[in-house]
Order: sequence, then C-alpha cells, then structure tokens
Amino acid sequence: MVRTAVILGAGRGTRLRPITDTVPKILVPVRGVPLCDRIVDSLIAAGIERIVFVVGYLSERIVAHYGRHPHSAKFEYIEQVTLDGTGGAVRLALPAIDEDFLVVFGDSLFARDAVASVVDSPARTVIGVVEVPDPERYGIVTTDADGTIVGIEEKPERPASNLAIAGIYKFSVDAKRYFADLPLSPRGEYEMPDAIRMMMDDGIPVAAVTFDGMYDVGTLAQIEELEAMDDAAFAETFG
Repeated sequence: MVRTAVILGAGRGTRLRPITDTVPKILVPVRGVPLCDRIVDSLIAAGIERIVFVVGYLSERIVAHYGRHPHSAKFEYIEQVTLDGTGGAVRLALPAIDEDFLVVFGDSLFARDAVASVVDSPARTVIGVVEVPDPERYGIVTTDADGTIVGIEEKPERPASNLAIAGIYKFSVDAKRYFADLPLSPRGEYEMPDAIRMMMDDGIPVAAVTFDGMYDVGTLAQIEELEAMDDAAFAETFG
C-alpha cells in the first residue's frame, strides 16, 4: 500500500497572470476551489497518510493555506529554489522518501477516480494516462497488449498512440536511485520521463493506468472553459 505522495507545486504559472501575481499556481481557484485542494482530498480519500509538497514561488502562501487544513499534520514542505525540472523536484524530495510513493502534478484537474486508480493498481511503477483527441500536444506513451509501457514520446509530430501522460505517477522505492542518478537534459533540466526511460532500460515494467479525465490548467482561457462547463458535466468528471 502506498502511503506517501509528493505534490509538485513550485512553478510560477506565468501564463495565468495576473492571477498568479499574488496566488501560487496550485492554489488558483477553479469553480471556487483551489486546484490542489481537490488533489489533496483525493489523496487522503485513497489512503495516503503523508503528503510532501515541493514548493517554490509564493511558498509561504501554500504553507499557510494547508496549515489550516484538517489533515495538516500529514503535510511536509520542501523548497525548490532552482526550477530545474520535474525530475529536479522529485530529487529534492528523495531524502524524505523511504517507501513506494506517488508523484502528482499539483496544477491539474483529475477525474474523481484518478488517484485511487493509480494507488490501487497492482503494479509498483505506474503512469496515469488519459485518452486525448490531440496527442501531439502531450507527452504520450505506447503500450503492449498487457498495458505495459514500451515507449514514451514528448509531443510527437506523428503520435503512435492517443494515451497522454496525465501527471499522476507511482514509483517503487527502488526508483530513488534513478532520480538520484538522473543527468541533465539538453534543456538543462532534470526530466522525469528520462528517469522512467532509465527504469525501462533496466527491465523494470512500467504500467499504464487509464482514467476518464484530466484537465491541464495552464492558461486563463482554460480556466474560463472550466468555469463555463455545465455543473452536472463538471461534477460527473471531476467531482
């Protein structure tokens, strides 16, 4: 049973300005609820007992916000001073991890069953994915007939599948060494997909778990779309 989750929440959210001039990206409200609140509630409902927030921009507001949460005793915070990629954020959390763990992007909306479906998967290494109509906009995975991932591509011009990486991952504790040994990418960042490719190269099976919906909240227009959604449709997908 996975008991620890790492939430990535250090980004500035520049495309969400002016909201993010004063509000951390993971606390941007959507339909009256800060983005990450739904994630935190889903993690706790799925049995997660400890949440490590990797924070950076306006970190004091995140700490203050979750300090008022009824489960605040379960929360810890690690500062990411240099924004050096998703893999860099996980690397910072490694000293706090001594068991299998989740990694969740804190700035997305996920289907109500998304976290539980990844937690409950019998596989120890999992990438949550969603089917999308425009896979060229996303990192995508290809799988074999058993749902084991055989390839990962970032925004391919000719996608081999429509399974987009959604931002919820499960790793065994053995994954720590792959993040610790992660080299810088050509972009000068530590990239989480590179760590996963290293695991796959060593023969570690990585399962894809498909759930019903994910919404990457990255622009003001996307927030407007969510605010304009029919109440019943929003509740059915996101809770």
